[in-house]
Amino acid sequence: MTKFSEEFKAKMVQERLSGKTFKAISKEFGVGKKTVVDWCARYEAGGTDQLLRVNRRYTPEFKKKVVEYRWEHGLSLTHTAVQFKIPGSSIVYQWERNYLERGMSGLLSKKKGRPSKMPKKPKKKEDLTRLEQLEAENAQLRMENEFLKKLDALVQQRKKQPKKN
Repeated sequence: MTKFSEEFKAKMVQERLSGKTFKAISKEFGVGKKTVVDWCARYEAGGTDQLLRVNRRYTPEFKKKVVEYRWEHGLSLTHTAVQFKIPGSSIVYQWERNYLERGMSGLLSKKKGRPSKMPKKPKKKEDLTRLEQLEAENAQLRMENEFLKKLDALVQQRKKQPKKN
């Protein structure tokens, strides 16, 4: 996705305000017509502040509110994005699609980037609380008990087998 400078966006809006059509502006400057329409709609809704201001983080509750507001009022993606000062209508579309597919869990933020290759270090024994120490010891004893039961079962099975000469 190409990022455009603030001056470039303002120039596109000024061209539209001077009377040029969206199609003429998009051809002249090599920008998609939809992009110019979005910029002009954002400018008309909130001036240069909304045209240039970009919010990158939204809570799941806010996303749900936006999607439901769009459904209740029958707004287009562009008008909904302008109403809530969201940079692009495609963001609203993604929220709506995720909400329909996965419900509220689809609106939760996802961790970005490559996962760490370093394994998480277990807590040291000194850092564990008394309860955690007892639970760890209990789990260790259970494992030992299961191991001994299996070993005993194998020994009993071998005793039952006839000896081969």
